[in-house]
Amino acid sequence: MDRIPQPRTSVRWLLFGLAFVITSGFRFLTLGDGFPNDHFVYITGGWQMLFGEWPTRDWVDPGLPLMFAASALAQAIFGKVLFAEAVLVSGAFGLGAALTAAAVLELTGSLWIAILAAVLEVAVFPRTYGYPKVLVYAAAFLCFARYINRPSTGRVIAMAVSVVVAFLFRHDHGLFLGVGGALTIALAPSSGGLRTRVRSLGLFVGVGLLLVLPYLVYVEANGGLLSYVRTGMDFSRREAARQWHVWPAVVGDVDPLASALVYELYAVPLLALAVLVVCRRDPRIGIFTAQVIPVAAVALMVNYYFIRDPLVTRLPDAIVPALMLGAWLILRTASTQRLRPVAIPVAALSVVLFSASVGAAGDIVGNLERADLIHEWDHIPRLLRERTQSLHERFSERQIPTRATAGLLPFFSYVDRCTTPDQRLLVGGYLVELPFFAQRRFAAGQPYFGGSFGGEELQRQALRRLREQVVPFAVIPSDYVGNIESNFHDVGQYLQSRYTTLTNLHITNELDLKILVDTSLTPTGRDPETGWPCFRAY
Repeated sequence: MDRIPQPRTSVRWLLFGLAFVITSGFRFLTLGDGFPNDHFVYITGGWQMLFGEWPTRDWVDPGLPLMFAASALAQAIFGKVLFAEAVLVSGAFGLGAALTAAAVLELTGSLWIAILAAVLEVAVFPRTYGYPKVLVYAAAFLCFARYINRPSTGRVIAMAVSVVVAFLFRHDHGLFLGVGGALTIALAPSSGGLRTRVRSLGLFVGVGLLLVLPYLVYVEANGGLLSYVRTGMDFSRREAARQWHVWPAVVGDVDPLASALVYELYAVPLLALAVLVVCRRDPRIGIFTAQVIPVAAVALMVNYYFIRDPLVTRLPDAIVPALMLGAWLILRTASTQRLRPVAIPVAALSVVLFSASVGAAGDIVGNLERADLIHEWDHIPRLLRERTQSLHERFSERQIPTRATAGLLPFFSYVDRCTTPDQRLLVGGYLVELPFFAQRRFAAGQPYFGGSFGGEELQRQALRRLREQVVPFAVIPSDYVGNIESNFHDVGQYLQSRYTTLTNLHITNELDLKILVDTSLTPTGRDPETGWPCFRAY
């Protein structure tokens, strides 16, 4: 099988290097307004790991171990500041753009199509916590394309490694890409025929299981696989009930281009499959089949499970499979002889429409403004220094993710003065950033007591841990009081029997924060600024 011609090695590496540097720098600059509070699930989990507490063993993990471990590693290297996560996220998006360009280049051999794919991926602007949905899919698709171009044992192993890494970032990533990898091996042309394919497929599955086995043993030793699976399924079920797949109206919609992207993301894999049928008599149909069907299968699964309400945060997550298939469609259009006068204008119009939808969904103008690149593009070194300084500050005004956190700044200072680092904070609602800003570990093995972490088994486990820990304070948002009473009845009863109100903070007309204090603890004194009890020696 002839390998797809590629640009010179120096040109390829220049492209990959530029994609990494430009994307990383752009994403770093956009962090002037900080991380969304959803991202603090992983930052706080990484913070917890730095104290020797591991997901599943010591606290609830719904199936994202490498997300927490990556954040912990970044904080261990760069310090327990937001700068560490900024380096991780910016670098991951930069690497994702470089890998996407490499995957498209491997698939098409076209430098310009690879550049277009990387630009669209950056423009759609996934949320900061969505970096694995770019990184692991781009890496896996690169491995798929390389295997198709030249099957080998080493490339089967590389595919298995990419799938396992995806699985450890989030288990459904591994499932989707595992299906895609198996289809790639089954469909890729092979000189050895069926026997070689079966052997390669066995190697792919065997290496994958071997690599993931230590993690499965770890889970079994720390609560059991069955309990772990139930927790993950409960988390997914509750998330799905709260945010499920949407089919937005396009005509009359507030942002019709962004809404149209939902249908375009489905149209791309379906169109690629249709073109595959049209090309069934082409002598290269074997290669085409291996290039299209695995990625189309992944695209359809990703679309169904990732595109949820609200679209503004979820829509960009499904971009990478669409870019791969779109690149293949552009190449096929450019290679068409008989229908070129019609096919090329239609393809060009489709690319323009897709690009416009990507720009609308990603709010590229708004993000350029956020990065200060529209008015101060010639002062990038100064902007980078300002972002770095802001991300190193514990309470930088622009890095505070919510009004609730901002309202708790005096409380954090009180916690610094009046508690010890080994004492914990119970978070009674979806304020996942509080342990990080308070610089205290979360209590009861629960990053927060929200609807996604309920269930009798987890409740008993949380109560047992809570009784063993020193937890001077609990912060309960008013909009989560009912959730604790209904989903965590035993924990709620424990708080009522042992804690009393220290203060109430009014945040907005819709939100108050009740701060509770453990009455069973003997104060060592009184805080001179607030008069509240202290639980540490001066």
